[in-house]
Amino acid sequence: MKENAVAVADIGTSRYPDAPFSPSVRYPEYPYEDLSGEPNPVYAGVRECLMQLGLDQARAGRADWNPLGELIQPGMRVLVKPNLVRHYHPKGLDPVSIVTHGSVIRAIADYALKAVGETGEVVLADAPLQSCDFPSVLRLAGVDSLAEYYRKRGSPVEVRDLRLLRAVVEKRSLLGKVLVQQANAGDPLGYTQVDLGSKSLHARRNVDPAAYRVTCYDPSRMGRHHGRGRHEYVIANTLLDADVVINVPKMKTHHKAGITGALKNFIGINGHKDCLPHHAKGHPLEGGDEYARADWTKRLDSWLLDAAGAAAGPASRKSAAVLHRMLYAVHMRHGPESFWEGSWFGNDTISRTTVDLNRIVRYGTRGGGLSEEVQRPVFSLVDGVLAGEKDGPLAPTPKPAGLLVAGLNPAAVDAVLARLMGYRPLSIPTLRHVFAPSEETGSRFPLACFPVGGIEIRSRHPRWNGIELEKGGDSLRFEAHQGWKGHVEI
Repeated sequence: MKENAVAVADIGTSRYPDAPFSPSVRYPEYPYEDLSGEPNPVYAGVRECLMQLGLDQARAGRADWNPLGELIQPGMRVLVKPNLVRHYHPKGLDPVSIVTHGSVIRAIADYALKAVGETGEVVLADAPLQSCDFPSVLRLAGVDSLAEYYRKRGSPVEVRDLRLLRAVVEKRSLLGKVLVQQANAGDPLGYTQVDLGSKSLHARRNVDPAAYRVTCYDPSRMGRHHGRGRHEYVIANTLLDADVVINVPKMKTHHKAGITGALKNFIGINGHKDCLPHHAKGHPLEGGDEYARADWTKRLDSWLLDAAGAAAGPASRKSAAVLHRMLYAVHMRHGPESFWEGSWFGNDTISRTTVDLNRIVRYGTRGGGLSEEVQRPVFSLVDGVLAGEKDGPLAPTPKPAGLLVAGLNPAAVDAVLARLMGYRPLSIPTLRHVFAPSEETGSRFPLACFPVGGIEIRSRHPRWNGIELEKGGDSLRFEAHQGWKGHVEI
């Protein structure tokens, strides 16, 4: 198996099939009796990716073809990790552009179930935003129908909400509806606090850990996990106990990271979002990367967001939120610098957090340490059928792309995603840390053992087959977020 190979399937449509997402063709290896009466190009595209990667090539086209069998042995525990971040679109656009669709999950889960056999386990899990209504996002993505389909056929796939806290609407405030936190059951296997310490990409950075922030969360809680030599994450044991991870992210722009795909999807393995640094407070001259230069309105807004996150009562939180919305109008007058909250190309915090998490996924032991040896393989399959551009990942403009992208190395997959979107891979900070590590970030626990130029793109579509990642050329020309425009494009 070649980690530097990435498959791209162009399915020719941005429309998803209806639940339960069965194939319309009786493929020799298909394990169930039912077929769809309508074409299912998504299932065909997933199958094409597996073929292009050469998995179990000797038996391809036969009933015993088991492409994921090279990764998954009978009896193993497999985590399927989608992107189920939010159950609605805040701008009233198609919310499917935000989440991984169930039809993509269905196709790859069929092959995972075949590989684990009757004694194995397949679990689908994610930790969405605290404000996400989990049953609603399962319905939006079609995961509820998918889980029911498998249950009726004796192939249960358990679905887990990995959040330790969730936010619900509370109407008691005189200022209107506000969100209040409630304890969530979380991972039934529990959590492990993984302290990377000096192995974290945050460790040797010249930034005061007290400046680390994640918007809308209490900053004091961040300090419990980062500082005094500690860089700690609250990792769901469903991930640490997994033998194999099937990573099924969404193809979107990201206001803080540039793009979101295979690497960034592992933000959702944490029980607490407030241990995830997303930006550093202030501007670069004072050690931050929240915004580009000194600005009193942005400084005030940053303070208001801290106050809202730390406020004990609904009325206080609502008051801070109202003032924040008023300042939003001021920010938007700044033209090309209308960004804040770390939503720009100078953000080098979320990229380091993302690399930390991927090191845990790749090298993390069940006891919470890091091994020098890879602990679990990761197969990534990106849903780029209906993708998202501009204000991603939470409010993107839907982008019909009609693509599925797959590979055995998440960093390689993301480098290809960036190029397909029309961006230079090394203009994305996360990919720079992976493919061009500095002395500061180090090269221990590598996420890729090959350069960007060594990635091999395989596709049946001549438009994408063999394209060079470091050169200009054809792309889907995703419109970048405002804070990234002019800094990432080919």
